[in-house]
Amino acid sequence: MYILGIVEGHNNSAALLKDGEVIAVCFEERLSRLKNDFGYPRRAIDYCLREAGIGPEEVDHVAMATENLPFGQVAVKREATFSVADHIFEQEQYWKPVLIDGKKVDYLDLFHKRLRVDELGYDLKGRKLERASFEEFKAIRMETVKDRLKKDEAHIHFINHHLAHSMYAVFSTPTCYDKDWLVFVADGYGEDCSSSVGVWRNNKFEFIAKSPKSGVGRLYRYGTLLLNLRPGVDEYKMMGLAPYATEYHTRPVCEALKVYLKVNGKEIDYTNPDKDLYFSMKERLKAFRFDAIAGGIQKYVEDISCQWFANVIEETGIRNIVYSGGVAMNIKINKSIMDMPQVEDLFIGPSGGDESLSIGAAYALWYKLHPEKPITPLKHTYLGPGYSKADAKAAIDGLLPAGGFDVIENPSAELMAEKLSEGKVMARSRGRMEFGARSLGNRSILARADDPMMIRKINTKVKMRDFWMPFAPMVLEESVPDYVVNPKGLHSPYMTIGFDSTKKAHKDLRAALHPADDSMRPQMVRRSQNPELHEMLTAFKSKTGIGGVLNTSLNLHGDPVCCSPGDSLKTLLNSGLDGLELDGYMVMRKTQ
Repeated sequence: MYILGIVEGHNNSAALLKDGEVIAVCFEERLSRLKNDFGYPRRAIDYCLREAGIGPEEVDHVAMATENLPFGQVAVKREATFSVADHIFEQEQYWKPVLIDGKKVDYLDLFHKRLRVDELGYDLKGRKLERASFEEFKAIRMETVKDRLKKDEAHIHFINHHLAHSMYAVFSTPTCYDKDWLVFVADGYGEDCSSSVGVWRNNKFEFIAKSPKSGVGRLYRYGTLLLNLRPGVDEYKMMGLAPYATEYHTRPVCEALKVYLKVNGKEIDYTNPDKDLYFSMKERLKAFRFDAIAGGIQKYVEDISCQWFANVIEETGIRNIVYSGGVAMNIKINKSIMDMPQVEDLFIGPSGGDESLSIGAAYALWYKLHPEKPITPLKHTYLGPGYSKADAKAAIDGLLPAGGFDVIENPSAELMAEKLSEGKVMARSRGRMEFGARSLGNRSILARADDPMMIRKINTKVKMRDFWMPFAPMVLEESVPDYVVNPKGLHSPYMTIGFDSTKKAHKDLRAALHPADDSMRPQMVRRSQNPELHEMLTAFKSKTGIGGVLNTSLNLHGDPVCCSPGDSLKTLLNSGLDGLELDGYMVMRKTQ
């Protein structure tokens, strides 16, 4: 049986489940090349079907994540297209009049110049969309799937937002059947709640609490905008800035924020006395410095989260945690949870944001239709498009200019390790693409991490990242004890948990640690999950004595992560990368 999962909101995606196992996942942005894309993910769906070798008629059921989607935000592709100025305009001209002044404002009329309805993948001809309700947009979504995938309504299912997050959290955990788990979800907003708690026990899941207006994710969202960063996109930048603030600066910010949230048993109550969160925060935090705001909000959400987790653990007696939703992308919160003495085990899957809802929706539908048939837990993230040696050769022949580059056929893992050991900044684009917000070796830029100047070198040559942002290490599983302070022995293969680092890491992985507090978010590389990557890292360790390298995503700043050989070659040609490994080839820039 095939179940196709679809999410159409922020960072739309598709996932295909075959007999209870995910066999293909792709984010639309990787193919459309519009970062954080929105709408019907036709390219991603086509990929999933092509990967399985089936046509639309062979899909048994379609699971559509989130029953109620706001058409206005989808129609303008908000997080994909809005600048900081657009987000501020939205607050001042839409949310303030609606929430504070009690006026009616037409969202699409306000943003009529930004509408991208022709790019959404829906048949919208002849429809009056000025005030499209949840129900009207739901009908449009249903009609699109019926038409494109040749399905009747009995085989199209809308899946609750937090149920999809919860099922993703459970089944992205390799040991989900080995013990009882608490299933936490927190995000900005999620249909009927913004945080939830469930229990996974004896192959059964049930919600035990939902908080309709918890606000943890929304608090972080508007803090991001107050720092003139893009909400829904740049929260990771605020998280990266937070460790630079001292307790002296963060404490008064935390005190100012206490008016907003309160943990009440298994729920988080939203206690804001003001009508709108953004303008309320803007007023309450106006006297504080930018780093204090970042650090204070980070500390506050960590404290709220840990109190919430502690309460639920105490009430249920379950000490094993899985976690998803946009807030679960905050590796600093996850570190605080990991450090709690009440927590015995913590596992966080790759990319808990809304892009993962396509997987979670497919899981949830399978669980509903076949509760007696176990789902196969996620084994790895390498489920995206892959390309052949012939594809790589065609891209090289079509894009690489004459002269300036050497092309080496059938490069070995030893050769890649040698180039890295020489201090080269190398890209690796081979095998099936990983899904998720973080590159995990198959679409990555790699470099030696023991040279502190590597940060400046990569930022100058390729990434143009904000100066305060850290890189991350990719570490052989066998070398984890050398570098990672990990008393609970957690396995974190997806860069989703923050850890303290050892003194050896301060030397060997300096450029991949956070400069302010020496913390890290490692990718622990297990041979069974990526044998070729493990082989290369083993060869690098043999040459250098170092069991890890610096890892960052293969893309230019502001672009989606590269997918095809052509995407990767364009990044090489438009940056200062020293070389690029493709399937069957290595392209090296000639020394000038």
